Amino acid sequence: MLEQRIAENTAFQQIDLNQWIFERLSVRRDAHVLELCCGTGAQTVHFLKHIGESGSMSVVDISRPALDTLASRASFAAPKLTLLQARLDNFPLALRESRYQPPFFDLIFCAYGLYYAENARRVLQESLGWLSPGGRLVIIGPFGPNNQPVFNLVRESGATLSPAVLDSSERFMLETVLPWAAQNFESISVHTLVNRVRWTEAERVLNYWENTTFYDPAKRLAFERLLRLHFDQHGEFINEKWIMMAEMKDARN
Repeated sequence: MLEQRIAENTAFQQIDLNQWIFERLSVRRDAHVLELCCGTGAQTVHFLKHIGESGSMSVVDISRPALDTLASRASFAAPKLTLLQARLDNFPLALRESRYQPPFFDLIFCAYGLYYAENARRVLQESLGWLSPGGRLVIIGPFGPNNQPVFNLVRESGATLSPAVLDSSERFMLETVLPWAAQNFESISVHTLVNRVRWTEAERVLNYWENTTFYDPAKRLAFERLLRLHFDQHGEFINEKWIMMAEMKDARN
């Protein structure tokens, strides 16, 4: 499902997300990087290309198939890549059971995953202890009117969007990440992007929705009817991904 969603967004997005991230995020050649919720490595491979032979990359994800896919994609950098299968909330234990002891990492990074934690604030707090002096914490996620065109069509079809979906998609960065960051870091850099995803075929929109956490098969016919009416009137469907990157520096002691 994740791979399908990424594919639909990547193929038709206006701005390449990875290019946008790494134009704004500097990575030292000798950096030791920890990525939480790495998935199949959409950003991991880019990190591995930025860090030199003296750098290292450690990644954590709950899914063994996702980690196996990443291992295959990143075989060129196998010596400097450590794969750890663990729940997000248990990442400190997974690190300690491997070869790591805090503080270790120059950069801790999590894109589109922190809101899956059982206790996101605790995960953030635990992350502080793993940052080396001068280390940075970077969180990326959706915010504000993210996904509104799709959400509006889902609502019109009679499907319900759960509070968890709306919280992770619209409020999490603004109400959880930023207040915590202001409390725990001297410096926060915030970058935002509105990335338009332009679909020219109804099947592409359907494929995206069917692979989301808010898909409702009982409302599929109503959704498809409304979608095809939209295409008859407009010839395309434009979704909007509202994206925030919060880079935190100079942790308060």
